[in-house]
Amino acid sequence: MEEIQCVPEEAQEEPDPKLKTIQCPAAAVEEEEEEEDDDDSDQDFRSSNDPFVGRWDPPPVLVCTAGAGYTKEEAEEIFESVYDRDDELLLKWCEMVEGNVKPLPPVPQRVLPKITTCCVSGVGCYHLRYWTEITSETKPDHPYFIPCEMMQVFSLGLSRPLTYPVNIYGWVSVRDGWQPLRNYVFKCSRDDPAMISPGCSFLPLRSPCRGIYVMQYCLIDIGLWIKEEGDGSDDKLLFSGYGEINTSLTGFGLILRRRFQGDCLGLDMHFAFLGDGIETLIEVKAEAKQPSDLRISASTSGFNEEISLYDGKFCGSGTMFKHFMAVNKQDELHIVLKMDEARYKWTSKAGVGVVVAPEHPVSGFAQYFVMNVSFRTRGKEASAWQWSCIGNVVNVSAIDP
Repeated sequence: MEEIQCVPEEAQEEPDPKLKTIQCPAAAVEEEEEEEDDDDSDQDFRSSNDPFVGRWDPPPVLVCTAGAGYTKEEAEEIFESVYDRDDELLLKWCEMVEGNVKPLPPVPQRVLPKITTCCVSGVGCYHLRYWTEITSETKPDHPYFIPCEMMQVFSLGLSRPLTYPVNIYGWVSVRDGWQPLRNYVFKCSRDDPAMISPGCSFLPLRSPCRGIYVMQYCLIDIGLWIKEEGDGSDDKLLFSGYGEINTSLTGFGLILRRRFQGDCLGLDMHFAFLGDGIETLIEVKAEAKQPSDLRISASTSGFNEEISLYDGKFCGSGTMFKHFMAVNKQDELHIVLKMDEARYKWTSKAGVGVVVAPEHPVSGFAQYFVMNVSFRTRGKEASAWQWSCIGNVVNVSAIDP
């Protein structure tokens, strides 16, 4: 069970889109990097066991121009208003803890104010630290893999079930220790929103483009809206802003629950930090001549929480899905497929292979159904296995890196 502490975390900050990229001589950049190397506090964020985490590409030189329009006193006022709101939410939550309220809602997550005194002074601004002006997606690949500290998001959901259907669009992403650009776990455009049915609250997870690697801090980057009829001017803001999570306060190996509270609804995120995570890719390719309703989920021996990999109809042939997740190096990975009354289960482990697998073809996919599980370590797919059923012939084999 997650350890509960009724103590406010460190006050943090939130973004302003007004950032400006400037060019400066390479020597100045090198000087800045040398100064950072001398900063002992920065070294605390890095792990000597994780040689690649935190070694980003040379960052763009950014200047936060938002602070130019504010005085220090105005920035302090904005900061205090956000801090007071977060304190009020946390106080109400602590009162529920003391009152033994069940079920207890997720812990309110502190958000970062739009502007801080750091934006005014130009020193230590979180906009610059996390490159928030850059809204592009992070790189899907990096050159080196080793079991290290990772983050796994299990689910995203609204703070309460709905009484009527709504369409939600926007994004939820993590800016992590490998590269502080968006790594999406939810993303839908206004033209193609996620429809949330009455009685439901969960948002459909999207696979991150790679594993999520963490140091001491990571930034949750969120922009969500409820779509209304019309041109978008009447759309309701669900939540827009940033939350910085300190892994040293939350701990590793626990299922954590945080709520990003908006004006009308909150966004609940269930996640965990893994101490020895391995970036793992699950891929399913199949052929179905008739539409089949199926649900595929994954969990590990370390966490009972399920991750939804696929939930819907499949017809045709090709790749059904690819999903990246984090698995502790000693844990088993369980994948379950449910279709009608049938249930199929696969269990794999890094360095071992397939431990449990169906002995018979998946109903409705007798001609072609292939599941690949790749535990990515040491710069390549060093532990990859395949369960395949082609023409009713079931086979389990290792995949050469």
